[in-house]
Amino acid sequence: MRPTGEHGEASLQPMLIGETFAKYEIWDAMRGVDYLASLPDVDPHRIGAFGCSGGGTVTALTGALDTRIAAIGTACYITSFDALLPALGPQDAEQSTPRFISSELGFPDWIELAAPRPYAVISTYSDMFPIAGAHSTVIEARRFYSLFDPASTGTPVDNNPPSAPPTPTEPALNTDTTNRVSPQARFQWITGPGHHGALMPIMSNIVSFFMRNLEPGEDADHPNVPPGNSPRDAMALLAGIPKDAFQVTSSGQVATSFPGCATVFTLNEKHAARIVPAHRPPIALDRLRSLIRDETGADSAPGASKFDTDLLAENSGPIALPTAGGLGLEGDLAVPPTPGRHPAVLLLVPDSIHGTSPTAQASRAKFDALAAQGNAVLAVTPRPSPCGTDDMKAPLLGPFYLLSLRAYLAGRTLVGLRADDAIRAVDFLADRADVDPARISADASGHMGLVLLHAGVLDRRIQHVAVDHVLTSYRSLLDAPVPIGAPEDVIPGVLLHYDIPDLVRALGTRVTISDPLKGTDDLSQESTPLSSLTHATP
Repeated sequence: MRPTGEHGEASLQPMLIGETFAKYEIWDAMRGVDYLASLPDVDPHRIGAFGCSGGGTVTALTGALDTRIAAIGTACYITSFDALLPALGPQDAEQSTPRFISSELGFPDWIELAAPRPYAVISTYSDMFPIAGAHSTVIEARRFYSLFDPASTGTPVDNNPPSAPPTPTEPALNTDTTNRVSPQARFQWITGPGHHGALMPIMSNIVSFFMRNLEPGEDADHPNVPPGNSPRDAMALLAGIPKDAFQVTSSGQVATSFPGCATVFTLNEKHAARIVPAHRPPIALDRLRSLIRDETGADSAPGASKFDTDLLAENSGPIALPTAGGLGLEGDLAVPPTPGRHPAVLLLVPDSIHGTSPTAQASRAKFDALAAQGNAVLAVTPRPSPCGTDDMKAPLLGPFYLLSLRAYLAGRTLVGLRADDAIRAVDFLADRADVDPARISADASGHMGLVLLHAGVLDRRIQHVAVDHVLTSYRSLLDAPVPIGAPEDVIPGVLLHYDIPDLVRALGTRVTISDPLKGTDDLSQESTPLSSLTHATP
């Protein structure tokens, strides 16, 4: 697993108790500052921080929070969410603080929190973190910095063009403005050609920024930067140096060099034991519903969705069920041929029942069996629908981790979005002339089963919920050293408010659960045993 995949794994359990993996990276960085400040040959008032990519993330976060850092250089990270989300999207756990966007925060806030300390945003023109987003963020941050340091505004140049010049192709400084910005200004935008992490063409500008701000009186052009135009050139300079020279521990890893050392997992487990109640009194139904909406972001009210008459008259066959945002959910409908109102079953499935995978075939078998019992059956794939368009960060994280990060930033969760879809699907069934609205039940497995537990608490019209292979409790997930397939189930902060047994308790006799899973199990398991198909009868 790549390092950023490891970050994703380590982030899952802190999320459950309302924290993030970034907390641990920031803590480590601050301890690094502690160490430097303690050295007799280091001036504690002249400590800088520089990082690229994930290191740029940690630099931005730590620089915003630790005022001991006297100069900050953040490379190949700063952009804007307007540019990032339609392109690359969020990538790492530490870059995706839940509710960050919904709290009206953005990339400029990390920079502005550091003001008026010297700050360099460092960007490459072909970076996967879009430079167009960096441009807009730098413009905003420059206005803020100028309140403290007028030099960061720069001075007008005679015959200024009406707008900033287009993105150059060579190394450049402060191209967000047509003003002339002094190299001594506290806020700088250092840009250059190349892709993500290609900093060698602009390394002299980066080093000069730090030398000016940490070693006053140094020349503007630092003379000791090796020539080269790419990270490959820089690596060539290191040829022949044994890898042991770069290792701080014997194995190069703390965990393997010091058996029994603390990890994010063990630290979080101990912290959770202190802040999560060991025993929570029963939660009143109205209160539980409110907590579910607050924590998952689910906002659909039962009965609020309306459908056109043509859709409500659809007979058996494929169907596109409208949901929020003008999206259509992929689904299939089976309607008994006999007249009158029939019992109905909502079947939440992870993918089309027409697929060839074992899960798809099992879903199709369940769909056909329910229809043969005389039920109206709606099999629908909640968002994303159809699935399969998202990149996978790491196999252990499953196919929807990156989508989960997008949802967290906006104050939503996959569980909440899908619960909304389930409630709208019940609206559709309840409004049909051939469905008895007093006899609607629902069935799901795995991740969709957890969605259905939430939807069942929120929507009393679901008379019975049958689920299998569903996580028994979020608390049990804290015990998994390496969670498997967990991101779809994770709700930030959930354990501070409720747990899955609270959902089961609220559903009472309305729920049937088979083959439950512990947090240490593979949560990507799904099964659709035919024994669960007897909950709905004509």
